[in-house]
Amino acid sequence: MGETGIGDYKGALWSDDPGRVELDVFVEDYEAMLVEVMKVLADRYERSPDYPFVDTKLDLITGEDFPVEDPIRGRNAVYGWIQGRALEALAGHCRWMSRNNLAPDLLPRLEQMMAEVLESLCDMRRKNGGHLSFFMMPDGEPFELDSESMPVTIALDENSDFGFSDLFSAKGMYAAAYYLGDATRISEALAYCHDVDRAIWEGHFTSDQISLDPKNPDERRPGYIPHGPFMIHLGTAALMTRNGEPNSVEFGLRLVRYELANHINIGARVKELEPNDFWEGIDKQGNPFDDDGVVLSDPGHALECVGLILKFTKAAKSTATDKELEEIQTLEQHMPEVLSHMFDVGFHAEPGGICKAFDLVTRKPLNSDVPWWSLPETMRTAAFCMEIAETEDAKKAAFEILGKCHNAFTTKFVRPDLHLMAYQTISASGEVIPVIPATADADPGYHTGLSIIDMLEVLGGG
Repeated sequence: MGETGIGDYKGALWSDDPGRVELDVFVEDYEAMLVEVMKVLADRYERSPDYPFVDTKLDLITGEDFPVEDPIRGRNAVYGWIQGRALEALAGHCRWMSRNNLAPDLLPRLEQMMAEVLESLCDMRRKNGGHLSFFMMPDGEPFELDSESMPVTIALDENSDFGFSDLFSAKGMYAAAYYLGDATRISEALAYCHDVDRAIWEGHFTSDQISLDPKNPDERRPGYIPHGPFMIHLGTAALMTRNGEPNSVEFGLRLVRYELANHINIGARVKELEPNDFWEGIDKQGNPFDDDGVVLSDPGHALECVGLILKFTKAAKSTATDKELEEIQTLEQHMPEVLSHMFDVGFHAEPGGICKAFDLVTRKPLNSDVPWWSLPETMRTAAFCMEIAETEDAKKAAFEILGKCHNAFTTKFVRPDLHLMAYQTISASGEVIPVIPATADADPGYHTGLSIIDMLEVLGGG
């Protein structure tokens, strides 16, 4: 046992029919992982009192910190995505740890970090007309990259479009403020969430992502309407609904309706594609976006979206009206089928993971690289589907998917020698490669930790 009171990580694998004892080891491994990552976040934060940000600037291949002067990886590149995700992760882990009486000595350290990072993001927003950016200097100045990948400052003001940094940060700031019981910050963050919501629905949301992987290009192009903002915003809906915010069930159902109507081939309504296909973008007529004969799917995003839908509906059931409950039951019926179909589309037993991009027309991968994040996201989705599936066959299928994802994640990505963090990307041949899926910063417990906490709650370990 370490100082956190958590047992050692064993790297247990999932058999075809795990028993109670085996499941206990599985739960204990993930408890060890989640607490260890939070301890590392606290340690790294406390070593630099003059740097009020979550610091995951760690090369997950070499195990070394990135050079401070690196314009993309160093400490002067503060990712809005990471800081927002980190706040949500800190709040979620603290709730989970407190509920399960885990690592009580670590809890106040995480709470202090959460409060201070929340204030840092509030300060940054004030300097930028209520916005945050993909890249920011520590003083809050946003920047992009020139043709030489060097920082060039940009200006944001109250008339700027909202972007993913705003979306991740709004819900992260709300989660943190709610956990901390800070009424002023709760009100401020809720207003931010609603500002983002209006921007999404009214067409004033533009991706701020700066692609750091040539095989994962910027999605901004004429006539292309991506589902990403609607999907990520489901996480906001789940948080608001769990906390009993007024009208939050309808807030979330509107997002779910949009995803089902525009991006999932429910009932095989798009005859040219397979039933339950999930595509990334639509055109202005609401059809799957045709990019010179290619219809792009990101199977990981599809599987993540199903999990976020079910995270929201699970939270909504305690306060939904009878009419809303009827709608929830109807839409949930489709989710196990979408899980099974899109897992079959994207999962490659070798190297062991879910491909980054797939063409729904030729039924072939467009980008066969395998990022880490889609595996824990799919484990959450599979656990939720096990919980709501109406047939034993559907439950078994979800159970098997969870096991395959766990085994791939454990054997191919998790590094017991590096804080139980995970390699970011492996190639189709199973080789660890220095490809940045979205940010150079390592995951601060968002994709991995929050997904696993939800999974553990279903399996009885959360």
